[in-house]
Formats: sequence, structure tokens, C-alpha cells
Amino acid sequence: MAGLGIKNQQLKARLNNVGQKDWIKLAECHELLVVKGGKGSHYINIRDPKKPDSNDVTGLISTITPNLFKQANEQIFKKFLRYGLSEEQVWRGLGLMK
Repeated sequence: MAGLGIKNQQLKARLNNVGQKDWIKLAECHELLVVKGGKGSHYINIRDPKKPDSNDVTGLISTITPNLFKQANEQIFKKFLRYGLSEEQVWRGLGLMK
């Protein structure tokens, strides 16, 4: 999807400091489903609450692994934009904008 880039370059540089718990906080703030992986797994799935069935791939917003880096966080960020959150909502949910 064209046009879903991250516009705020100053905050974009801070994405390397974002961890799994920050994405969970964002998801909970927007009442999205946070589904933990199977037994022994540390990944989580963020899902559309209107499509909670884990077999329905259209309800998956993003999978978040425990160890993240800047480029992975940029891709996750863009997935939240595709879901319909505004850039400002994502920054606020991550606690990087007041």
C-alpha cells in the first residue's frame, strides 16, 4: 500500500528503543487482541478484535517477537497504519509522543 510510510523522521529514529511490551501497550490501548504464542513461545500476535479466530489470517495485524530491532519495528509500525490507526495514534500508544 503506497503512502503508508512513517512521516515523523525524528521519532522514527527512536524506534530502535521500542520493545515487545511497548507494542502490547499500544494494542491494549486500542482494544486490540493480544494473543500469546503456544506453550514455551515468547512471540505474540496482535489481532483485530472483530476477527478473533486464530485460523483467520485476515484478522492478524502483526506478530511481535521478543527481540526487535529498528527495521522490524518500522514494519510493525506500518502494519498498524494499514490496520487503520493514524501515525499519531501509534506514536502516542508507544509513549513516544505526548
